[in-house]
Amino acid sequence: MENLQQPDEPKAPQTPSNPPPPPLAPAGQNPQVKKVIDALVDLKSKASLQLLAIQAGAIAVIAIVLALCYLIPLASAAKESGASDYSDYSDAGLASQLNSFKAFILLFSTMLGGGLKISGNGGGFGMSGEAHLALSLVSITAILAICITNYLVVRKLKRGVPAGGWKSAALNSGLHALVLALVFLIISLFGKLSMEAMEFVSATISPRYAGVFFTVLLTVFFSQFIATAPARSSAETPLMNGAREAITLVVAVLTVFAVVGVIIVLVNKSEDMPWSMTLMLLPLLGTLGAYLGALGVLGAVAPNISGAASTLENFTGDSIPTSAYRIWDFADGKGAWLIVLTVLLVVAVAIRVGIHRTRTSGINWQRVWQLPVVTLVLWMILAWLTSLSLGGKISAGELGNMNADVSFGITWYSVIFLAIGAAIVSVLAELLPLQVYRYFPALLGVLGGKAATERWISGQSQAPVATAPAAPAASVAPAPATPTTTMPVTTTEPATTSFAAAPAASANTAPVSPVGPAPALQPASAASKTKAKAVGFGVLGLAVLVGLGIGAVTYLNSQRKPEAQVEQYLSLLADGKADKAGEMVDPGIDNASRVLLTDDAMAGAEQRLEVVDVKRESKDDSSATIRATYAINGEQHEKVFSVDRGDKEFGLLDTWELNEPLLVPVKISSGLVSDVTVGKEQVHLGEGESFFDETSSSYSGDYYVYPGIYNVTAPSTEYQETDVQQLRANHPDDLEAAVTLSTVATAKVDQLVLEKVRAFSTACVTAPTNLDEGCPYELQAKDLESFSVKKQAEQVALEGMDTFESSPVTFKYKQTDKEYIDYDEEEIERSFTGNIDWSTGQPVVTVTDSSWW
Repeated sequence: MENLQQPDEPKAPQTPSNPPPPPLAPAGQNPQVKKVIDALVDLKSKASLQLLAIQAGAIAVIAIVLALCYLIPLASAAKESGASDYSDYSDAGLASQLNSFKAFILLFSTMLGGGLKISGNGGGFGMSGEAHLALSLVSITAILAICITNYLVVRKLKRGVPAGGWKSAALNSGLHALVLALVFLIISLFGKLSMEAMEFVSATISPRYAGVFFTVLLTVFFSQFIATAPARSSAETPLMNGAREAITLVVAVLTVFAVVGVIIVLVNKSEDMPWSMTLMLLPLLGTLGAYLGALGVLGAVAPNISGAASTLENFTGDSIPTSAYRIWDFADGKGAWLIVLTVLLVVAVAIRVGIHRTRTSGINWQRVWQLPVVTLVLWMILAWLTSLSLGGKISAGELGNMNADVSFGITWYSVIFLAIGAAIVSVLAELLPLQVYRYFPALLGVLGGKAATERWISGQSQAPVATAPAAPAASVAPAPATPTTTMPVTTTEPATTSFAAAPAASANTAPVSPVGPAPALQPASAASKTKAKAVGFGVLGLAVLVGLGIGAVTYLNSQRKPEAQVEQYLSLLADGKADKAGEMVDPGIDNASRVLLTDDAMAGAEQRLEVVDVKRESKDDSSATIRATYAINGEQHEKVFSVDRGDKEFGLLDTWELNEPLLVPVKISSGLVSDVTVGKEQVHLGEGESFFDETSSSYSGDYYVYPGIYNVTAPSTEYQETDVQQLRANHPDDLEAAVTLSTVATAKVDQLVLEKVRAFSTACVTAPTNLDEGCPYELQAKDLESFSVKKQAEQVALEGMDTFESSPVTFKYKQTDKEYIDYDEEEIERSFTGNIDWSTGQPVVTVTDSSWW
């Protein structure tokens, strides 16, 4: 064997040894093409097909679960509202398709594609038009779930790194992603819904096919590539370190604030909202966490309305927000506690990030900038993905083409605030771990993990160190063994290492921080810890108690101001909560007059009052005068309330009592029906006044209502229809609000009357009923040889609801010949009149008389 060491002879420079070259490709074949062909062949192997099947199944399960989160509440809402009852008006009504397989595939694809496309056209009343809209509703939950699941699946089934290195990993990941993207794109093609409404409007709803394709393609590619690509260097680059820390921060923000958002929604859930509706939160958890995270750093979420959509404000009022929404607008200012949560989250993440950095002797400013820069990029992407938008093009006949866009999401300056917050985290990561270690070391392991904490304490690098190529055994002297314990060093002098002894190895180790190696840690003494903990916890506890006490008293007293009582009362009326308003201020009237002071009556109100302004005019030790301004259909009214002071609760809390209700007297009348409906409340009217012992056919009642515009009607029957009347109750001092229902007969009454007239006409040519009163006098004879109806009445005309007159009836009759007289057959035309009795609720028709000519 040749001796590699020749100390007496100069060595010629040697080039680094290279790995053996790959096998040559066949003549005329490009090596890159061969790699693609080999990857395609490998794609058909049993292992790859198994991986593809599991990947597809995992993505399908995620999309199915999230689709059901929308499908279940939508189908439940359609069933409860009876939307399917109207399916007769359409060839393929949307409500009737909610339980179809196409609807499921549509929602399935929506979860993957992040939205819908809507195309429709129609016309009526001399106009026609068409619309092409796109709804963007990206589920961050779906994206994260697919990435995490696919990463774990690939790491489980694809053990090791592909032989071709990271290029081979990228090629294999790309092929897998392309196959899966095409599969789910084909599936999404079956999720198209079509509907037509009353032959005037037709529309199609389909998923965003491009969204499905690129979502699956990108999520599968990146997660599989990260799972299979080898490490490219012995130490992570600054950018990779920043990316890892930024992902940690962003995931922490999304997770914590998503949980907070769910709790807030569940706590404030309306009693009328079914629990199935809360399932819709699951696909939107990421979006909810992003919005609350932006609010927590004093950012904002805001709408963006442009084009023809700006005119919607005239019809929707306040239902579409038009200004930015900030933390102090959240829950009437009660959301400010999210700032406290943000501070705690910043501290916790800063400690965790700092533990995963290599400990140095001071602040390493060269590794501070990466976290905020990468975080800025990530939040820009998240702000784009979490923006909810609906927009497109609308064409309406002569009005031409119009663009309409409505979107809601994180504002641009909120992204800057989030990046500033990341910069604060990055700076604190250089400072907090050392202080926490000195006074509360157990917290490091909880926030940073046991292994990372031990490495940080020992001063070792957090980045994995790659193995350098093995040098000849005789060329380098063996290095002395170094201790590998991760326990903290208790000496005051840091260990020194001689780099001169191994110059060749320095090229393959992680670079030394410019700040210098970290000195040995010096935990605080037991006495210092005890004192610091006592002082810290004492100050913290006292601050928390004082803050909570002051905050609670301030908040409660702010809610107990005299104007707050009036505003709370009016807000209940504005929200239609009549029952709670009655509990707050007793109406003070008899039960018969308060039947319309209910939630059902206000739920069906055409318009309720809107609180415009509440101001305190005067206040003394015992009472206060509050002037409130409210509007009904844009018309403003003022009401002055007197509020009395009550006894302080616990000696600290103010109490005020509002004793004056806001009631408007109304009168409801009806000509024929006694049961009417006000809003959604049924009311039984009393009989009106009668004269000369006659039974009255009119009904009326006096009641009180809260201010608003109410729809008053009566149940329709097969014989009666009652037009909807509006009862406008503006102000207690106005003239009495009154409404009278007008009832009209249906076509069935005309048919019933016509049948009675025809039956009476037949009776007039039938003995002995031809002698009855009301028959034509020519037919009221016993000596008629023959009589018959030549032509029956063709129609009747109602005069009001009580009387009628028929069209002429043609009769033929012939008197019996006498000894000296022969009679000819004669014809007469007579119309009939009569009345209709409604006292029983059903029409009773009586023919009373016939005309003379």
